[in-house]
Amino acid sequence: MAFRIFKKSVMMVLREKKQFTVFCLMYTILIFWTSYSIELVLKTSLYLWNASFFMALAVGIFLSLLYSWIIVRRNSRTIATLKCIGWTNSDINSLITGFILFTTFIGFFIVIEVLFHYAAFFGYIYATNPAVFGTPYYIENLPLVSLLPVFVTFIIFLFFQILAILLANRKILKVRPIVALKRVGV
Repeated sequence: MAFRIFKKSVMMVLREKKQFTVFCLMYTILIFWTSYSIELVLKTSLYLWNASFFMALAVGIFLSLLYSWIIVRRNSRTIATLKCIGWTNSDINSLITGFILFTTFIGFFIVIEVLFHYAAFFGYIYATNPAVFGTPYYIENLPLVSLLPVFVTFIIFLFFQILAILLANRKILKVRPIVALKRVGV
């Protein structure tokens, strides 16, 4: 049952191409920005937190809550229809949870993919041009974000998504089946 609902939520996400693309790219940028801020903190001092990190966290919380609100608001008619045909609130909550988590996971995988390609590209450039970048070649000199801050950021963003899911679940409970029976355009 759970896999079937997750599959339906992925299908719903992919139907809304523009919304999915915009929020997936925003999550990708936020995950990279927060990871880079953590990387700067780790390179400079463990006790010095920069404003960029807190700004990225604030924007991440805001976007997570906004995304869940938009999902429920835009799909309230669909949610009401599902309630009319017998879906329980738990099933609909699972559907919306899959909707939110799928977008977050795709954003995370895009960040990982970009970082791997970034590291490979600059590793190749540094290795093939030792006269330009100096000898000996050290991997520590590569200007990139390591994977530890990315995974820490991903855990932080999963916590944000849990908050967004809780908000969405409260909104779902307020959607009444009568919404599906109202006429459009009157």
